[in-house]
Amino acid sequence: MFITAHGGAHKTGRNSRLYFERIPEYKCDILEVDIRQKGGLLYLSHMPTLCPKKCLTLEYAFEKVKEHGVYINCDMKQRGLLEDVLALARKMGVEDKILFTGNVIDEDEVKKLSGGRVFFNKLKGLAFKEGNAAAIKKRMLDERFAGINANKMFVSDAFLRECREEGVDVSLFTLNTEEDAKRYAGMKLYNLTCNNPACVRAVYEGLR
Repeated sequence: MFITAHGGAHKTGRNSRLYFERIPEYKCDILEVDIRQKGGLLYLSHMPTLCPKKCLTLEYAFEKVKEHGVYINCDMKQRGLLEDVLALARKMGVEDKILFTGNVIDEDEVKKLSGGRVFFNKLKGLAFKEGNAAAIKKRMLDERFAGINANKMFVSDAFLRECREEGVDVSLFTLNTEEDAKRYAGMKLYNLTCNNPACVRAVYEGLR
């Protein structure tokens, strides 16, 4: 199981410099960042901004990925930026560290990607609910399709167990409490995205 530090984990603020400065304390495998582009600049922001130059850049985030040896979940807030992100990752030598989530919908576009893998937040015609895990598995045959990225508030434990049985990799977001950690850490999901990653890591290690 992988653990992702949700943007702003440990109350550091989303896409903030402090979030990156405190990476070691998260005990995580993956960082999550929100990605937008304006005027050719790939920058980090959950919401659109008139002044992207005041935001941290994706290049800065990739530098931290190299420094700490972690993966990065690129939560895409705009469509059509996948290859631009990959081009920068390739230039900086982190192309093998890229996962995509968020506004990535076109499955045919994903099949043509030159790198990275996608956890889909949505699949056309397939809700994330009981009875659909086998069909979801059939949609995951392409090498760029990593699995699904599901909100814990909208999926049942029964569906998550069904995904595990069918071999569907699930990235689940967003865990906030120790109770969340205890509930999900033993489900053998692919990834847990957490606001308290160090706590989830401790609970998971205690179950091993």
